[in-house]
Order: sequence, then C-alpha cells, then structure tokens
Amino acid sequence: MYYQVVSGIVLGVEGSLIRVEVDASNGMPYFSMVGYLSSEVKEAKDRVISALRSVSFSLPPKRITVNLSPADIRKVGSSFDFPIAVAILGSFDLFPINQLKDAFLAGEMSLEGVIRPVKGLLPMILEAKKHGLKKCFVPSANQKELIGVHGIDIYLVSSLQEMLDYLRGNRTLDKIKPKCFSIGKRPPYPDFSEVKGQYQIKRAMEIAAAGRHNMLIVGPAGCGKSMLARCLLGVLPELEPDELQEVCAIYSARGIAYHNEGYPPVRNPHHTVSPSAFLGGGAHLSPGEITLAHHGILLLDELAEFKKPCIEGLREPMENHNIAIGRVGKQYLFPSDFMVIATTNACPCGNYPDRTKCTCTLTQRIHYQQKISRPILERFDMILRAEKVEFDDFHDTYDNSSTISERILYGRNRQKHRYCKEKFSYNSRIPDDKIDEICKLDDDTQDFMKHIFQQKSLSMREFYHMLKVARTIADLEDEPQISIEHVAEAASFYNREADGF
Repeated sequence: MYYQVVSGIVLGVEGSLIRVEVDASNGMPYFSMVGYLSSEVKEAKDRVISALRSVSFSLPPKRITVNLSPADIRKVGSSFDFPIAVAILGSFDLFPINQLKDAFLAGEMSLEGVIRPVKGLLPMILEAKKHGLKKCFVPSANQKELIGVHGIDIYLVSSLQEMLDYLRGNRTLDKIKPKCFSIGKRPPYPDFSEVKGQYQIKRAMEIAAAGRHNMLIVGPAGCGKSMLARCLLGVLPELEPDELQEVCAIYSARGIAYHNEGYPPVRNPHHTVSPSAFLGGGAHLSPGEITLAHHGILLLDELAEFKKPCIEGLREPMENHNIAIGRVGKQYLFPSDFMVIATTNACPCGNYPDRTKCTCTLTQRIHYQQKISRPILERFDMILRAEKVEFDDFHDTYDNSSTISERILYGRNRQKHRYCKEKFSYNSRIPDDKIDEICKLDDDTQDFMKHIFQQKSLSMREFYHMLKVARTIADLEDEPQISIEHVAEAASFYNREADGF
C-alpha cells in the first residue's frame, strides 16, 4: 500500500517542503531509501526500524521503498526519521488514512522511539503554513522557538507511541497556544552617561540608531570607541513582531537559540573569524555572522584587523541588504539587513595621531589604513574621529541611555508613520528613486549642499548617505523639511579623512 506525508528541509535559511512517500508491496523482502540522500538520512533506516519495534510493530517480509521527493534536492539532517516511521505505519493501514491530510511532520527518533528536537524547524513550519497546511506534529523539545507562530496548529509529540495513539483516536496531544514572542530583560550594556567626553560621537550614535545608519569610529587606543559602541546596544527599541519572527527563523536554521528575546540581535565576531563563518557558506551551507545580525547590529571592533575577504565581502550586504552564495547549479540568498557599528585605530600601534607615542612609520600607517578600501568607506553613513579624553571631561555629564532611548523611539515612530505604505521603514533604506521626494531641499539648502558636495569631493553614494542622515536629524527635531542646520550637522559626521583614512 502507498502512503505519503509531508516533511521539510532548510535550504540556506528558507524552508522547503519534502514529500515522504512509502510503498509496501509484495516481492522479495527489501527496505530501500531513495531521493538524493546524505549519509545521515540514509542512516534513518536503522533508527526507524528499531523505533517501530517500540510500538510493537515489526516489518513484515515485504518490499518497502521510501522516496523523498523532489529527487533533485539533496536531503540532509535527521528530521526525516519521524515522518518516515509514520508513513511506514500508514502504508500498513495502522491508522485512518485521512488523519494526516494537510499535516507536516518532522523530528529525529531514538532507537526506543523517543522523538528528539531538530534544528531549522521554524522556517520549515513557516513554509508549510505558506503552502496551506493546517497541522504540524513536531518534537516537544522544540516548543520554545515556535510559540510566536500563528495561523497553523502545532502539536507536540514526545514519542512514536504517542503519535500512533493519537492517530487511532486513543489520546490527545498538547497544542502550542499562539502568543507573541516575549520581551525579555534587556542585557546589561554600558550607559551613555558612563562614557566621558566624545560628545559628537554620542550625538552621532543617537542619530545612527534612529535611522539605522552605518557608522565607523576612528581614534587612538583607550579613548572609549569600543565602550561607545556597546552603549548603543542598550538604547535600541524592540523589534517588530514580523522582524522578530524572521530573526528567530534564521537562528532556528542555524540550529542555535536566540536569547536576546524581543530585542535586535547583536553579533560581535572576533577579527580572526574566517570568511565563511563571517559571510556564510561552508561545507554544510549555513548563515554567517552578517545574516545572524539581520534586523540588528553587526559590531566590528578593530575593523582593520579583519581579513581582507571579510571586509570586502561587506560591500554587497551593506548596499543590497542580502548576500548571494552560490553552489553548483543553485544560488542561495541570505538576508543581511543589519546596522554596522565599526571601530578602528589609525595605525598598528594604536597611538596615532599622538606623535610622542606612535611608533609606526608613514609606510606602516598607509598600509594599515589601506586595509579599509574606499568602496567600503563610502558605505558608511558616518565616519567620525574619536578624540583623546581630557581630564576636564571626567566632570561633565551627558544624558543617560533611558533618555536617549526615548528620543530614538520617537524618531523611529516618525519614520514608521511616513513609510507605512512603503517597503522600507528607515531613512537609511530610502531607495535612490525616492530621495528627491523624501529629502526635499529648498534653494538655500540646495546651494549649501552643493558647496559641501564640492568641498568634500563626495561620490553620489556619499551624497545620498549624507541626505539620509540629514533626514533623520530633522525627524529627531520634529522638523518636516531638511534645513541648512541639518545638512551641516550631517556633513560634520562624515570625515572620510579622519586620521588619514
């Protein structure tokens, strides 16, 4: 008898549905599995046979063929154990045939029939929902990552025996009650009031957080660059529900827990990170650090120390907000819409421009600074120089993170209202064809902007970035139109020649 159930697989960070077909017919006793299978999927045969014994079912002397379709997609992972076992039971008519109509199943099984958790479950269920399936049967241990899924019934199963009893109508299964992802406690980040001096950078960070602008901070060692970057993490507003679900799906595909519940993800890779771990890919295709930072912050401390392929690999994600990774015969698109906060010294020893301490030669400084190319610099909306902190700065005060967070939220709400009918939500994401409409300038401001353009020798990309920053400044000050003051402040935040860069 033929029986079929629906399961799934993760390709990159997106789910794809797989049909698990079983045919049990008369003939020479044999158990075969086909469908472009990896070694771990082929090993499911032995796990399934043993697990079936846990429900007092031994395979009769039949010819059993298991096919995972479509056959042109390579099947990897252990999530097919559970659907294969259920499909075999269905092929021997051990439960009503229509019980699993419009249902999705996934899970790994132990030899005693216990259903274990699998990674990548959330993107598979979202794909099942998209294709109109009504029910999902998944491992109980995956419950936490699925509580925010609406529009599809999700049943939790602990063992194959539980599932068989449910299909026969002898028991009920626990069902996840849909609810919004919880807003957890914000991680303890430094407060802006704890940082002494650096007033321009604090102001720039507030603007950057409001409009999700990329920022590079250049300065000597010990002036507070890294601490300032970490202060920003404590003032970011919570994610929107759809953004949070997308982030959770990415982390599920990677097989790691998302602990920063409710708040944007923060990734802070070390400068020794490999290009595949940073950009994505590897032997088993998986998202990299830039995709794990989707809808959040990518914090790059000591940018010039990163490997050249990692730095140059940021070009496409910072511009297009995704990265395409090719494999033989197919290309996978990983979402990478993040905000970059990068810091770097101006020389290898970290003391430039203090000539009394800097031990680097001119050639060493030039070589160090050339690690960050002009195309990468152009993709930063703000490039600022961090000054050495003076003794008098220790007695000055600045607004705390709570006050700054309120202003950032106000600026973001203005953008959300303005772009409610657009495909983007932040000033930094304004497409080029909308710049003239959204960032209108009067004649005087236009003349001033022309002067800035010529004085700083801006490219068109840098010019547009400066206009977007000016638009965010106007939003924070509750101004409907960009003025000369807004443009002047935006221009002061873009110092491409900071310490020689």
